[in-house]
Amino acid sequence: MSTDLFAKVRAYDSYAFRRELEVRDLLPYFRTLQGPPAAVTVMDGVPRVNLGSSNYLGLSGDPRLTEAANLAAQRYGTSVNGSRLMNGTTELHLRVEAAVADWFGEEDALVFGSGYTTNLGVIGALVGEGDVAVCDAGDHASILDGAALARGRLLPFRHNRMDRMEALLRRAAQGDGGILVVVDTVYSMQGDLSDIVGVTGLSRRYGARLLVDEAHAVGVLGPDGQGVAALACLADAVDLRMGTFSKALGGGGGFVTGPADVIDFLRVQSRAFMFTAAAPPAGIGAALAGVEIARAAEGEERRARLAANTARLRAALDELGFAVGPVPVSANEVEVQTPILRVPAPDDLTAARMWRLLYDQGIYVNVALYPAVPKGQAQLRVSVMATHTEEHLERVVDAFTVVARKLTPEPPADLLTSRA
Repeated sequence: MSTDLFAKVRAYDSYAFRRELEVRDLLPYFRTLQGPPAAVTVMDGVPRVNLGSSNYLGLSGDPRLTEAANLAAQRYGTSVNGSRLMNGTTELHLRVEAAVADWFGEEDALVFGSGYTTNLGVIGALVGEGDVAVCDAGDHASILDGAALARGRLLPFRHNRMDRMEALLRRAAQGDGGILVVVDTVYSMQGDLSDIVGVTGLSRRYGARLLVDEAHAVGVLGPDGQGVAALACLADAVDLRMGTFSKALGGGGGFVTGPADVIDFLRVQSRAFMFTAAAPPAGIGAALAGVEIARAAEGEERRARLAANTARLRAALDELGFAVGPVPVSANEVEVQTPILRVPAPDDLTAARMWRLLYDQGIYVNVALYPAVPKGQAQLRVSVMATHTEEHLERVVDAFTVVARKLTPEPPADLLTSRA
């Protein structure tokens, strides 16, 4: 006799834990936003300093992007109601593709509906039967899902372990299929950088093609905000670069850029591109405006403010005793740090309590609990913006000071004992 499909839902321990957090008013998820994700945003009816958004340059909500989005919606409607292959390609889609290709110095670019579908679509189209996708285990879910759903094999290696990556590449090179290496350049949960030098070197040594996900680096790092590959002067050693408009660039949709023949192949072979509605015009209009700002002198000024804000907050949290990671690294004689600060917590319950103490003081941060992270690796993720002011950062430091002073281990309930 078959098992009730829903039985696993009722036995899911993480769901029980979430319900317990709701009872304690400690649930950090599904909070209601009542305005743009600016440096200070209204959430659950209260203005809060926003450290939970990937709006790194502060462009989402910028009047120029809002105007561009409004004009796009007025001209093309709220939805094009069709795939790019059919009636879903507008002039705006073509303009932003040309702008991205020019920005990255590549032959062509392709815009998808989101960053997630970009990775699904690119990996799924390229990694066919007999092929192999070699991925960092710390890669974004869209990469791992794309590789798992592709007809080829997924071979994950331990995060940033080049020896493990080489072992997998050596094994894959003995087969007859193609090899695609896929890594993030900035890891969204840890905030650390890929070993881009090691990754590019090993990919070339074993004849693998390389796709890098620059979602958290585009607009933030590198010359003109081109990302980590360009920062390391290794853009020519990367075959395809992926990014998203929905983080630093303040728009909507995702993109991939690279050789014209590969991009054209994706246009007619990527199921995630062909069989879904095109990105709405408003998001693409805003994205085009965001790209223009990011490439201009103003973009460089915003990146400088972002780096300064990150360094200041990192130093303050370190001084309070929070083991903030990762440590900035040097690239081409320039100190590089991402705007993602990881504040570890001893267990899931403590992480939720830390979040609540900050939230009650008007500070919003992200929380990662199991199964989003392995057991015992709960954390707060603090995302800095270029538009945070000195006053905002002072409020944040004051709030973390209260957390450091007030937070003491709490004896968990029986339900929570297994979680600690």
